[in-house]
Amino acid sequence: MLQLNGGCHWWEGGSLVKDVIVPFFLGFYHAFKRTFTIKHPFVRLRWTDRYRGRVVLNIDRCVSCRSCVNICPNKTLEMVVYKKRLLPQYDAGRCCFCNLCVEVCPTMALSMSPEVEWDEYTRKGMIRPPDRFSEPIKPVAEKTVTVKILDKRRGVAHR
Repeated sequence: MLQLNGGCHWWEGGSLVKDVIVPFFLGFYHAFKRTFTIKHPFVRLRWTDRYRGRVVLNIDRCVSCRSCVNICPNKTLEMVVYKKRLLPQYDAGRCCFCNLCVEVCPTMALSMSPEVEWDEYTRKGMIRPPDRFSEPIKPVAEKTVTVKILDKRRGVAHR
């Protein structure tokens, strides 16, 4: 006789209920559950108030104190000369969105934006010199939805 898995026969490997019927009913259960999908380019999720997106620089407030560069754990910020001033340059590819640079800035020249979508094709494109680092936040799509939690039977839905 053919035996697998420590002495069990191949037809006794598991129970029929556990291997066939339970996954079938789970699939049937999820077929009638509400979906959590949104049509992203046309509808976007509304971010929470404390959401951390990319860092934005206010050039007029920056006093070149280097405190943001010194505290950054990933060396995301680097001081460069821009219009005869030392200003931070931001590497979005290295940023871990820890918010330390924003908290340590004495003049509040840095802030976190809710923007998360960057359309760059190269790693060098993720490096933002002070003029691109200070670009205003792109407006959010007009149609946004928030997540509202429903009961466990029907699942999660949007408002």
